[in-house]
Amino acid sequence: MLWLTILDNENLVLAAETLIIVIGSMLLGILLSYLNSGGLKDKLAQLTQAVEEEQKQSEALREQIHEMTRVRAQLQSDAEMMSAKIGGQAKTIFDLQQYINNSESAYRNQKSMIDGLQATIASYQQRIDILQQELEDSSVPESKQKKVSSTAPVRANFEHVSQLLGKQVTDNDLTLITGIGPKAAALLQANGIETWEDLSNASTEQLKSLLNEAGGVYKSLDPTHWAKQAAMASQGEWRKLRVFQESLRKIE
Repeated sequence: MLWLTILDNENLVLAAETLIIVIGSMLLGILLSYLNSGGLKDKLAQLTQAVEEEQKQSEALREQIHEMTRVRAQLQSDAEMMSAKIGGQAKTIFDLQQYINNSESAYRNQKSMIDGLQATIASYQQRIDILQQELEDSSVPESKQKKVSSTAPVRANFEHVSQLLGKQVTDNDLTLITGIGPKAAALLQANGIETWEDLSNASTEQLKSLLNEAGGVYKSLDPTHWAKQAAMASQGEWRKLRVFQESLRKIE
């Protein structure tokens, strides 16, 4: 009878329905919360596993970095050793190059001195040969010298003479004489000195006076050895003339 009374009371029925809804909602929330908490655990487990994997990878990377650092330090040490070795070799090469340069310079100086001494010796030898020839000529009796001087000059094979003297030679060419060029030869010919014999008979003072009167570049010419060369040419003493002219070039 009591329940019937309660059921007939609408307010009570409404309150009961409300209570049932609230209790159901709570149970449903608890159920959902439980279900959600289970999913979170799975996600948490997955994340934990992922973190562990990341830690393993991080540890492997740290080991690789450590190994690379060690290798880099070793390579840097080797590079420094190689650099020091190369620097030492470069210094050795530089010292050797300096030694070679100094040796070459000393060799050139010594060779230059030797060449100069050889040239001086050759010049002295030529002078000795000339002096010996002059001494031999001076020892010839005067009568024989006069006989030789009165003999007509020998006309040579000028092709052979040109080869011997290293220049083109023609009969009575005054430019054959060392110190006489074309202009000086023309000046001598204009003053009556046309042949080698004419020039051999001219005195040094006569030739100097002639050159000084002409003035200009002629005054700077030295005719000291012209007559002697001309005498050799007029007598066909070509080898003697060549030696004498070479000695004059050495003196110059």
